[in-house]
Amino acid sequence: MADLSFKDQGQAQELLEAIQFFSQKNWSPATSTNYSIRLDAPGEILISRSGVDKSQFKATDLISIDGNGNVLPRSQGAGIKSSAETEIHTAIYKRFPEINCVLHTHSVMGTWISQKNAKSVEIKFSGWEILKGLTGIDTHFAEVALPVVSNNQDMKGILAEMEQHWPLKPHGFLIAGHGLYSWGKTVAEAKRHIETFEFLFELQRLGA
Repeated sequence: MADLSFKDQGQAQELLEAIQFFSQKNWSPATSTNYSIRLDAPGEILISRSGVDKSQFKATDLISIDGNGNVLPRSQGAGIKSSAETEIHTAIYKRFPEINCVLHTHSVMGTWISQKNAKSVEIKFSGWEILKGLTGIDTHFAEVALPVVSNNQDMKGILAEMEQHWPLKPHGFLIAGHGLYSWGKTVAEAKRHIETFEFLFELQRLGA
């Protein structure tokens, strides 16, 4: 990360710590999940490279890509490629200029609740104090809708299903039988959103 600006190095370190935290929580089993931040350089993104066990993830496993998902020369090397879901990250950054971090977890609870609600358009949460962990929510009386879309090996299919939800500016979405995406203006905000939803999933699983 030596070739990054001082600000980007700080954000990259925060991202690395978030990845390690998610791994410790068992929210990123095997080589699953992907994470990114928007860099200061226009059109550049730092993203977790594909095929790395997150319990062994290191700073050198964060690679630079352009806004279309192409690996930039400084990160190119044998066997290095970005996640198959890179297109979701780049689409979110293009749609929301204020967003600077995108995180994706594969927790047991997130996978379970997304599959249980695979035929639903969204899951609604209300009445929980933890909802105030989501930016813009200042009361437990708020109702928060989390979109659910079908799993698809073609990211364009997932993004097409999200078209109806983007105008409502959700804090994240679930892919059925897969996991959670959430984002924020900073790594800390995006991480807080992930933790909030994961807590809500556990409540849902307990039948609360």
